[in-house]
Amino acid sequence: RKRRGGGGRGKGRNGRGSSSSAIPSLPRHAQSSNPEDSRNDPNSNTNGDDDGIPLPSKIVDTVITNPPFGTKNNEGIDVQFLRTAIRLARRAVYSFHKTSTRPYLIKLLRDTWGLNMEVVAQMKFDIPNMYKFHKQKSVDVEVDLIRVFWDDKNS
Repeated sequence: RKRRGGGGRGKGRNGRGSSSSAIPSLPRHAQSSNPEDSRNDPNSNTNGDDDGIPLPSKIVDTVITNPPFGTKNNEGIDVQFLRTAIRLARRAVYSFHKTSTRPYLIKLLRDTWGLNMEVVAQMKFDIPNMYKFHKQKSVDVEVDLIRVFWDDKNS
């Protein structure tokens, strides 16, 4: 099915492309022993380089990513994108996420992964009707641009 509009993520933007950058090693004290947490841990042996991206860790300074929001049939995919971006970046990751997920991301990034996070911009993305399950012509979605960063000693 052909896509309509300018790619669906943000007014005046073309497409949903993402570029990637590296993930730091978490300090031991920030790593959780809870198996549920390790599923999303960027340094977990089960997730590490086994994310399907054929690049070594810490290969770039900064990653900028615009992941799918993780709704409907792909719940959690935004966190998978974020985890991979952190693995690839040496210094920082900039990533777009639905504002409604901010409390979860703060808890995951700060408390579970031991990383720093700040919201650098808040905006609305105009999402046009592109799929069969879309009911409206377009929807404005509240979005945060977050910056994830870490101390050099942790990388």
